[in-house]
Amino acid sequence: MTSHRAPLLIGLLSAGLLVAGCGGGAAPSGAPAALSGAPTAPTSAPQQPTGESSASGEVARCTGATVSASVGTTLGDTQRDTTIVWRNTSDAPCRMTGFGGVDLRGPDDPQWGPSYSLPRAGEQPTPVVVKPGGTAHTVITWLPGDSWTPTDIVVTAPDETTSTTLKWDQGPVLRQDGATHPGTYIHPVAPGSV
Repeated sequence: MTSHRAPLLIGLLSAGLLVAGCGGGAAPSGAPAALSGAPTAPTSAPQQPTGESSASGEVARCTGATVSASVGTTLGDTQRDTTIVWRNTSDAPCRMTGFGGVDLRGPDDPQWGPSYSLPRAGEQPTPVVVKPGGTAHTVITWLPGDSWTPTDIVVTAPDETTSTTLKWDQGPVLRQDGATHPGTYIHPVAPGSV
């Protein structure tokens, strides 16, 4: 066994010295050739800016200045889905990720007050790139009621603080402000409009 290892060991050492000899620089006196250069940091891929996803690349986030909001279609009977449409009004694509905010506002309810902030669904949001003139949408799932009718819906794009107030003409809504599993909630932003 030992006789087979010796030629292999000699070959590996010779190859190592040959490679070290091609390094292009002389080693300081007294230092082995393999330790003559400073270690080099491994090269890595460029880092994405914070908040960017590989799906959306370098596309800027949609803001209140680049998107407009409007109330779209409503479908369903027992539980309804109303669409909020986000339209990119800028000359460049923009990115939306998340849920945004939705508040229904109306008369002062004796128990809950005049504003109903809708909770989020349990879905995982994904980035949506909205082309210039294109749309994305948020679906609001809600339960019709008989005692509280909102007059306005206040919507805020994801990661924004500027809100838009729109008219609510969809009828009365069942308030479930303190419910553990409410039948009224918002979905994450999705591409296109419904």
